Amino acid sequence: MVTLGNDELKCITLFEQLTGAAVEDCIIEPDRLIFVVKEGQMGRAIGKGGSTINKVRDMFKKQIDVAEDAETIEAFIRGMFPGVNLKSINVREGEGTKKLAQITVDSKDRGAAIGRGGARIKLARTLVERRFRAELKLV
Repeated sequence: MVTLGNDELKCITLFEQLTGAAVEDCIIEPDRLIFVVKEGQMGRAIGKGGSTINKVRDMFKKQIDVAEDAETIEAFIRGMFPGVNLKSINVREGEGTKKLAQITVDSKDRGAAIGRGGARIKLARTLVERRFRAELKLV
């Protein structure tokens, strides 16, 4: 269970008012905000042609990342990598109470999976750790 502070709750409230999308989680970083919306709410959060998310960016004056929640870790990981052909997702017990999720991608999709400066894989690792208490590895 993730504990949210006052700042996160304020950001969630404003995001929900602006988008109409229900938020499950929020992470505040110095240069960006990360929101996890309920399953099926991604379209509402982004808006037609990105109009809603652009309004949110203007309001917060930060980079905004949005991920869609899912019931299973596999579905959540697939949602984190739209447009990337994930060959496999293997989830197994890791050290202690943590799980280990390994994703395999084609070599041609590796750059897209990692993202510019490693941003996409870092975001996925952060959210998978926070939502599912699992370590994410790209192989």
